[in-house]
Amino acid sequence: MGAGDIGSTKSGFMAEKDSFAKREAAHEAMYIRQIELEKLERLKQKLKEQRKHMNELDKHL
Repeated sequence: MGAGDIGSTKSGFMAEKDSFAKREAAHEAMYIRQIELEKLERLKQKLKEQRKHMNELDKHL
């Protein structure tokens, strides 16, 4: 460290780069969560359809 350095605080470009990386990671996490929720909804719908089909088959037995 040189004279006047205050340690590990980031300033200028590095601080902006770090906050951008955090923001990008947050957006990516939100996107992945949204995709996972959509997949879960499709699976729930498919399960509902399968249950309906199984109930119809049970009626015929």
